[in-house]
Formats: sequence, C-alpha cells, structure tokens
Amino acid sequence: MNLRSRAGWTGIVLMVAVWSAASLSPASAQQAASPSAGPTAGERYKNIQVLKDLPANQLHDVMTFMSATVGGNCLSCHVRGADGELAFDRDDNDHKVTARAMITMVRAINTQHFKGEDTVTCATCHQGRREPIPVPPLSQPLTPEQIAALAQRGAQRPAGTAPAAPPGPGGRGAQRPTETVDQVIDKYTEAVGGRAAIAKLTSRIRRGTLTNRAGQSAPVTIEETSAGLVRTTLDATPAFSRAFDGAAAWTESGGRVRELEGVEIANAALASDLALALQLKDTYTALAVRAYDRTNGKAVIVLEGRRSAATSETLSFDRETGLLVRRTARLKTPLGLLPVQIDYDDYRPVDGVQTPFDVRVTDWESVSIQKFAEIAHNAPIDAGRFTKPARK
Repeated sequence: MNLRSRAGWTGIVLMVAVWSAASLSPASAQQAASPSAGPTAGERYKNIQVLKDLPANQLHDVMTFMSATVGGNCLSCHVRGADGELAFDRDDNDHKVTARAMITMVRAINTQHFKGEDTVTCATCHQGRREPIPVPPLSQPLTPEQIAALAQRGAQRPAGTAPAAPPGPGGRGAQRPTETVDQVIDKYTEAVGGRAAIAKLTSRIRRGTLTNRAGQSAPVTIEETSAGLVRTTLDATPAFSRAFDGAAAWTESGGRVRELEGVEIANAALASDLALALQLKDTYTALAVRAYDRTNGKAVIVLEGRRSAATSETLSFDRETGLLVRRTARLKTPLGLLPVQIDYDDYRPVDGVQTPFDVRVTDWESVSIQKFAEIAHNAPIDAGRFTKPARK
C-alpha cells in the first residue's frame, strides 16, 4: 500500500509508515523475512490468480513495489467490504483486473526476451505514474562536467571516427578511478576521526527536527548503538516510532504496533550507520570502486557493494575531504528494485568524530529532512527501546 494519499503524519513521514494491520493478515505479519519460508500466496490467500507460486511472505513486497511504481495505494485496485475493511479477495475494481494483465505481460516479456530476469518492470513504463507517458523527454543542457568529458573524448578520437556520445545524466567523465577500495575506506576513516575515536563509540542519540515531503515538521529523536540497533521517534500527532533490533523491525503509531516485513525491514536497517567507517568491509560484500561522479555539487568517488542478497548499495565519498556524501540502496522485490537514497551534509566534530547534522532520506514514497540540534555519544540507552511493544 502506498501511503502518499493519506493525510497527516501517519502517511507521509519518512518511515514507510503504517500499513493497515489488516492489509494482509495477522499471520502474514508474523512470517519470517526468508523468501522461501512458509506457504505460497496461492495457498494462504483467496483469489490469487497470477502470483500463486510466490512465497506468501513476499506478497507484501510485491504490493509495495506496484504501489510505488504507479503512484497509487491499496484503494487504487482494492475495495472495502461492508465492514469498512479492505476486501482483498474481491474483483470489483477493474484496475485490479488490469494489474493482473500487466503482471502477466511483464513476466512474458522477461521470460521470452531477458532469460527470466527482472529487466522490464512496472517502473520501466510507469515511473510513479498511473498512466505511462509514451513520449520521450525533452533534451536537457549538458553539465560542465559532461561538456569537459566530451571535449576530452573528442581530443582522443582518431581522425575519421564517429564523435563520442554524450556521457550519461550522472555527469561521469571518461577518467577511471585509480584509488583502491582500501584507500577510499582509509581516507574515509581518517576523515571521520580515525579508528581509535570511532571505536570508542557505543551509542549515539540525535535530537532535532524532521520535515516531511509536505513541509510538515516535528521533533525527532534517533537512538542508535554500534551493534546496529536503531530507533526513530517522532513527536507528532499521532506519535510515531520505528525500530530495528538487528534482525526484525516494527512501527508504533497511535498505540498500534505492527511488525515490518521484507523490504520494510531492509529499509529500517539502513538507518543504522554509527560505526559504518569501521564496518564497511563487514557490512558489504564484493566492494568495488566504480566511478568518479558528482553528488550535490561535490566531486565524488563511488564504491558499490552488496549488503545482503536482497540489498545492494552505492556509496559516494567526497574526493577532497573523504567524507561520505550519499548512500543509494536498491532493495529487491519479486517484481523489481525499490530505491532508498540517504544524503549526508553539515559535518561537525562531536567528541572528535565528524558527524553529519543534516541527513536527507528519500525512498519510493517519502522524503525526510532531518536537521539535528543536539548529538550525544555514548549516552546510555535502555535495550528495551528497540524491543517491539506488546499489542494494545
């Protein structure tokens, strides 16, 4: 369910906020995130026609992906029953029938032309719109970096050969990075404050203001440990919390508690970055230097790695300072990838460690601008803060 259409904080804060607890069922909300665990969607739910063989605990991710790619919500395809609850098994809404046909079409394209890989997805055509736009976009002026890259390629082009194509929209030039992964990580570690200073950090509490994509602001507190536990609490109406305990995640809003599933858990885990400088090689596999680029006006060097089988990330480091400027994650669902981008800015020293006081988190349905006024290291945090509350 996409929450963009809901009013108030429940729907539009950063946290893939509060899916209705009735969106699937209490049983599915308690399933493990393992893609192969438990029954299929066809075995667990009524009137499943084109996703019968999908593991039931992945159906939530499929719905999330489709909502994000067409800019809709549950009621875009589903209807409510006489009791006011969503009746997921009914076919009264023609959009649901159309969605089935679209899934079948996309599967056929990928099977016949792309060896069954998710090369074509809902996002290929829709890109957040209900109705795809078949007309190509207008050209955009090249950036100074793109113009310089073209000039460099032209100077290197042998006489009589075709001119080089413009570089892509990211502005990447022809120059290949010469730094190794270890050199990038070492520079980042030293820029943050050095291994000794970072190793002393056991916890961090950040307090400030969170502003959402609708311009609404509220006080926010983020509690985090070096072990990867993290909790965000928003002092809004209703109050909202989201926490990740290292394995599972949950949200609470207005006294209603819900366990998160699939990509929601992966998204919650991304908020943990207290000891990232010391844990890069443990956090990511297959780390590699990919390219030079520009991010937020800064020249950066980009690393790429896998956080898990379902999550890959690119990390952009300022080539001058060595500090982390952006993380971009791609979360895998059965239909395609969902993006999450985290931007870091306004680094200041706190206990000898450079810490970003501005953090901007953008995912497939929300924007969260976090500006911190107070950051404390090694303050005691009760472990119970990360434990899912009992249902009320």
